Amino acid sequence: MITRDNFWLPEARRLMWVMLYGLIFGYLTGYWQYCFMLVGFGYIGWTLYKLYELQSWLASDQQLNNMPDSSGAWEQIAYLIHRGDKKSEARKKKHSELMLRFNNIMAALPDASVLLDSDHVIQWTNPSAMTLLGINDSRDYGQRVDNLVRIPQLTQLLEKPSEREIRFVSPRNEKVTLSARLFPVEPGLYLLSVRDISQRIQLNKMRKAFIANASHELRTPLTVLTGYLELFEEDAALPEHILPAVQQSRRQTARMEQIIADLLVLSRLESPEMQLVEESDIDMALLLEKTQHALQDTLGDLHQFSNHINRQLKISGHEKDISSVINNLLENAVKYTPAGTRIKISWQSNARGLACLTVEDNGPGIASEHIPRLTERFYRVDKGRSRDKGGTGLGLAIVKHVMMNHNGQLTIKSRPGRTRFSACFPAERIATTANRPRSA
Repeated sequence: MITRDNFWLPEARRLMWVMLYGLIFGYLTGYWQYCFMLVGFGYIGWTLYKLYELQSWLASDQQLNNMPDSSGAWEQIAYLIHRGDKKSEARKKKHSELMLRFNNIMAALPDASVLLDSDHVIQWTNPSAMTLLGINDSRDYGQRVDNLVRIPQLTQLLEKPSEREIRFVSPRNEKVTLSARLFPVEPGLYLLSVRDISQRIQLNKMRKAFIANASHELRTPLTVLTGYLELFEEDAALPEHILPAVQQSRRQTARMEQIIADLLVLSRLESPEMQLVEESDIDMALLLEKTQHALQDTLGDLHQFSNHINRQLKISGHEKDISSVINNLLENAVKYTPAGTRIKISWQSNARGLACLTVEDNGPGIASEHIPRLTERFYRVDKGRSRDKGGTGLGLAIVKHVMMNHNGQLTIKSRPGRTRFSACFPAERIATTANRPRSA
């Protein structure tokens, strides 16, 4: 096996021969100093010649058959340089193949991708960026993206980078609606992802129109049914054994009307126009008191309430929607717990500065497998019991969408003997002045 030290043996032998020649010439001539200088300069000249050969080979194509003919350390140095160069070429080829594959993948994506630096200058784009935004990689490289796409929402997103979604009309086609998100890649580098959501917007419009039309068509016959059922119930001549059926029918028609109303609320909450709703400062303490008193008068007279409310804590939002959050959370705590249950209502700011509405009860609790699905439409833990209580299965779905529109979050925790619903609003929604309008 050839080791590193073996390559230095020829160099050591050369040096020994140089010393030996110097001794021989010095002994024969008597001029020791001059003889050692002569052989020394000869060795230095040979070394410089080998360096010249190596430098010339490095400056050329570095082919193996053109490698300088030598032995010892010079041979190993040339070989190691050649091997390192081949490895570097192999790595470059592999990287080029990976980059080509990456570019082909990004080119196939229907979403526009634009790589930006911290100054919003374009570093790279895929072909879809030309289709959706009119940005060409070769033409617009080095340009600021906000100079090419003059959209106020996009400018705001770039000024305050976040992963929130914004929507705007395409600068190339006013019939196309785009959504954009800005993702941090590494410090000082961001990926702007833009996609065409026109089809999704159209489907949402169709669904909204269907719900509105269906609700309108259902309300008329329900109103007629309700009127006749009221007449039957108040009719003294109605046979006594039929009265329970009439009363049950009235309850079910009322439930149907509530389902229709909740579907319309959900449709409104999911529409993009919700972002344009004007908001105001909300007195949460007053809303909580009104809702609690209304529930105690109708459903919750057998429950025990305790309040921990910060009356100075107000938030900015859409009052009608916030009121629906309060009503749905309190109604759930009353309807789906037995009589005598203690219900604790808390409205406080937590350690993270969030304004949190917490409704907690000591009822039977909710099994863990149901909790992730509680905010789905029409999902019920106990279907029969929910229908008997008059629930629509849409209340928590409404709460979730209201919280999303207010940049808040709904969390649910439950175990036997304790269930907690927490609706937390971000610190920027905590109101400091009264009657301040602003957009969501």
